[in-house]
Amino acid sequence: MSKLVKTLVICVDRDNDIGEKTGLETPIIGREASLSAATKLALADSEDSDINAIFEAIRIYEKLSSGEEGAEVEVVLVAGDKNVGIESDIKIGKELDEVLSKSWADSAILVSDGAEDELIIPIIQSRVKIDSVRRVVVRQSEPLESTFYVMKRLFEDPKFSRTFLPPIGLIFIALFISFMVGQPGWAVGLIFGFIGIYLLLKGFGLENLMREFFNTVKQSIYSGRISFVSYICAFVLLLAGTFLGIVEYDKYIQPLEASERILLTGLMHYVKGAIWWYVGAALAPLIGKMTNMLIEGEKIVRQWAILFSIIASGLILWGGSKCIILLSKGNYPMGYLYLFLSILGAVIISLIGVRISWYMRSAIIKGEKEVEAEIETKESVARD
Repeated sequence: MSKLVKTLVICVDRDNDIGEKTGLETPIIGREASLSAATKLALADSEDSDINAIFEAIRIYEKLSSGEEGAEVEVVLVAGDKNVGIESDIKIGKELDEVLSKSWADSAILVSDGAEDELIIPIIQSRVKIDSVRRVVVRQSEPLESTFYVMKRLFEDPKFSRTFLPPIGLIFIALFISFMVGQPGWAVGLIFGFIGIYLLLKGFGLENLMREFFNTVKQSIYSGRISFVSYICAFVLLLAGTFLGIVEYDKYIQPLEASERILLTGLMHYVKGAIWWYVGAALAPLIGKMTNMLIEGEKIVRQWAILFSIIASGLILWGGSKCIILLSKGNYPMGYLYLFLSILGAVIISLIGVRISWYMRSAIIKGEKEVEAEIETKESVARD
């Protein structure tokens, strides 16, 4: 008698639409349970692509169970979490372990509705052999209508809009600013600058910081806190610094021929013109936060070190830009003197900030100890 081979037809819903929209718990095992889940999902959201993936998994299950004699097949639906990532993949792994503990499956067929779900292939392969991967793509009969519909749905999808729309918006803002000031040539520089900043934030995973920043601004508006005014000040200072930096850069390149212009020197002129405005833009929200803390009776400790560090950083950048500009003109003694004094000043300013923070921390600790000692004294008197 030949050995029975149990094959799992696994349908993956990585962002857990099935759970979020129908309230069903996964894993869902079996044809009838999967068919019921697909029906409930269709009633909840008829446009969800996971519906087609589930029906495709059921179709493959029926084909295999009726076609290959002696084979044992089962269909199963596993889901992750709406926060797609590590948390989602861990949940999928646990559900797969649960399914495999109830079966003797030694092979699987993966069914998904897109490339994102297929990112969990290594998770499945670490537990069972994958014989085939089936991606379900819905066909449309009207190409133009289909394209419009797909674009509309993409813009409504938070995952797409948060990833791709910000850089497009920045490009249009750059074009708007350049045309408003009558300098269309600035558009290219602004566009590259905005995209570069966005890619850096995205690459280092700091886009959440920007989202938290905007949430903080929104909360400040609702609560009427003074930090909202400081955010406006920071934005104005940022614009002013950018404008003055561009003016300094323009002053540098105007008298020179194209062959005489040095990109690094031009950049240093931009930094020299803009840096202290940028420092003010960085300090404004911090000072607003410190003011709120004073009003609310909170102790200010590490904010002092951050404040002086920002000033020190601005001093180093300003001194470095002056140094490079002077060196480009052949004035080496003054260039090195500017660099040395700016570094020395930055170190002194940073030490002042650290000292103030240390003093405030010591004062807080001392105050807490005095309060504890007073409580202990009162308790001992009460016992006597």
